[in-house]
Amino acid sequence: MERERGTQPKHAGLQVAISILVCALFIGAYVAAMHALVDISVVDSEADRNQRDAIYAYLHLGLLVLVAIVGFVVGKWLNGLGLAYGLLFVIVLAVAMLGVQGTSYELACRGHNDLVRHWQC
Repeated sequence: MERERGTQPKHAGLQVAISILVCALFIGAYVAAMHALVDISVVDSEADRNQRDAIYAYLHLGLLVLVAIVGFVVGKWLNGLGLAYGLLFVIVLAVAMLGVQGTSYELACRGHNDLVRHWQC
């Protein structure tokens, strides 16, 4: 009997471990990038506001596109489900982005400002 073409699925434990590792790496990279850009979040003029918004848009969209590509490649390698893994990683990172922004706003309003961006409460 002939074996079907394609990749053999990796062990389930390996799939879970690599998925968690990739998600954690991208969430950590997002938090580190936002913390590195905290100085641009202080707005003194309209030009500063437009520059800040453009930089944040490029950062967020760039990371989401990158995680989708990495997720597709990892998913294809793990078990041939590239689209599913790409979508999974995009959703996890998008939810983490919302969580980081919401948490940093709440912390800023309680006296811990400038963690990942400067907020005005």
